Amino acid sequence: MRPSITALSRIAAAAAATGATTAAAATPEIEFVAIAPGEYQRGAPEGDDDHAFELAHPFSQKQITSHERPRHGVAITQGFALSKTEITVGQFRAFADATGYRTDAEKAGGALGFFPDEKEHVDRFHTDPAITWRSPGFEQGEHHPVVAVSWRDAQAFCAWLGEQDGRTYRLPTEAEWEYACRAGTDDWYSWGRDPDAAYAHANVADGALESAHPDTTRYQRAVKLGPDEGDGAVFTAPAASYEPNRWGLYDMHGNVWEWCADRWRADVYKSLYGGRSHWEVKDLVVADPVFDEETSQHAYGDWRVLRGGAWTCAPAAVRSSIRTFAEAGEASVYTGFRIVRTRR
Repeated sequence: MRPSITALSRIAAAAAATGATTAAAATPEIEFVAIAPGEYQRGAPEGDDDHAFELAHPFSQKQITSHERPRHGVAITQGFALSKTEITVGQFRAFADATGYRTDAEKAGGALGFFPDEKEHVDRFHTDPAITWRSPGFEQGEHHPVVAVSWRDAQAFCAWLGEQDGRTYRLPTEAEWEYACRAGTDDWYSWGRDPDAAYAHANVADGALESAHPDTTRYQRAVKLGPDEGDGAVFTAPAASYEPNRWGLYDMHGNVWEWCADRWRADVYKSLYGGRSHWEVKDLVVADPVFDEETSQHAYGDWRVLRGGAWTCAPAAVRSSIRTFAEAGEASVYTGFRIVRTRR
């Protein structure tokens, strides 16, 4: 049963200035799922679970989970509405056409693209002026998730959308994102523990990608690599192509990494313990955590959290707790976003 919505009291910080003038245009239709307040365990399970994960993913690269720990309780005290899917090409196009907005990648030398013909594997992803949300280097329709958009581009989209109907739109906090991804579950994935079930629930690196571009996926997980195995998508898949989680949200695992509101800090979970041991505060529950402080790392950029994994990731790397980061002005062909809407 889908949870009910309550008013969201937290107001998002002002969106980054776009320098664009809004023109009259139809507001894109975006479906939202109402998420009720609740509690959950955030982060990667510890102890014997590490060994169990490795046994279940025998051919995967070893996963680094230190920045997903220590696991702790989180209380989401205010309900919110989260977009049912990642923001699509068509929805972003409505914004760009109405405002004349140019993304960071369009203004600053392109986004990180995929170039499978490069001889060295490490060179397959690099920045190129030709790579933008309009031309990511592979075919996309209006219902595919928009890619090659930065954190700042997502902020600009939210600000414009709010101007159209007077509501507040923003990126989800990292805590809200994982709460919604888990959808009341408490395991590696929202569907449980079977990595092969990923292909029914998520667009991940699979046989379709491996068949089209050999040695792209094999080093990540050497199973389900036949051309007719896996999820069937080489690059991004149209929104809602796979099974949703229990709360009716699509593509929380895979397809594209999703921007969150928080600044990145690798040890942010540990910092919540205030120097105390896990056993001293084993029942710790943190209410509505969001990290927005500048650390020494941010002297080199405005690093923001990304969640969920992408079409480039093996099943092991799209688990509910996975988290990584990128600079707020960076864009890539495996990064997009979804949004939160508040009441008037």
